[in-house]
Amino acid sequence: MDELRKLFDFFDRNSDGYISKKELIELVEVLLNEKGLGKSSQILQEFDFNQDNKIDFDEFIAFAKEHLN
Repeated sequence: MDELRKLFDFFDRNSDGYISKKELIELVEVLLNEKGLGKSSQILQEFDFNQDNKIDFDEFIAFAKEHLN
């Protein structure tokens, strides 16, 4: 879990506790090696459970379990 927290904090560039759409684009490009814009929209749709247009740590854990094996 510490590793996931460090990874989340790395991509949460402004340290607001969320990964914004802009930050998510970078995450997709770095971790998934895909073009960020389209994939980040898909990830938000799938893992932004509270529909606030950003990824919190709990949502990031769900994303990581599916995409970061």
